[in-house]
Amino acid sequence: MTNEGVDDIFKDFEHKIKDKIEAEHADKKETHKAHEKKLSEEERLKIKYQKAEHALKEEHRKEKEALEEKRKKEVVGHETVHSAKSSINIEKAAYVAVILVLAAYIAIDLSFYHKAGVDIESDQTITAAAVKVENETDDVEEEVIEEEQETIEELVVEEEKELSGVITLNIDNIYAEIPNEDNDMGYINKIVFTIDNGKDKVLTPVVQVYAYDSEMDEKWETWVRGDYTYKAGIPSGSQHTGIIDLSPKTFINLDIKKNIRLTLNDTEDGFITSVNEKAIIS
Repeated sequence: MTNEGVDDIFKDFEHKIKDKIEAEHADKKETHKAHEKKLSEEERLKIKYQKAEHALKEEHRKEKEALEEKRKKEVVGHETVHSAKSSINIEKAAYVAVILVLAAYIAIDLSFYHKAGVDIESDQTITAAAVKVENETDDVEEEVIEEEQETIEELVVEEEKELSGVITLNIDNIYAEIPNEDNDMGYINKIVFTIDNGKDKVLTPVVQVYAYDSEMDEKWETWVRGDYTYKAGIPSGSQHTGIIDLSPKTFINLDIKKNIRLTLNDTEDGFITSVNEKAIIS
């Protein structure tokens, strides 16, 4: 073999090694470029997710503020409550629709650029954002339901306070005693009464008490034994309880029932009503 033949063999080997090294470098470069492109796409999508989530939160915040402002301006009542509740349901449906559209858009975008692992991570991010907005919307709806219950309770109270149009006087208790069991003498010390003002104006009551029995002189039937005036006045739809002391408070013939009569007068309109009750001193 000549030197030229040896040189040719080495030259062929050198070319094969060089071609192999260049091919390996080319593969590495392509892999590196693909990796850089993948990282770039992931960063782009992350930024897109962040912007979308921020926009969704901002939209929700504005809608919530608008709803609060609307509630302040609406008149309290059944129609207002149901309207607010309907608005919440519409708002909730709108948020869900926006989330679904956003999820579909990102899912299509991911299907063109990423593998399954990236898709799962992105879907989890979208789901977390959707759940968060859903929870915030549910909180607003719960607030509206609570306000609806409070409004209904207030309406019930107002209905219960509906004016009767009349003023009533009732005797609640008659306080009597016998200080000495050895004699036929007893006391009626005081009387507790309640006035219910069912009129649409303030009542300034004057209450007078009469106490007598069938054995006493007729003058006692018109003899005032005590009076009570409430100058502060009883508001419309309200009640007032008072105590009136008797003087003289001594009675005899304890076996006979005593007639107790209270009269109610208004300082402006005069006599209103009266109430009678019989009592035994014991």
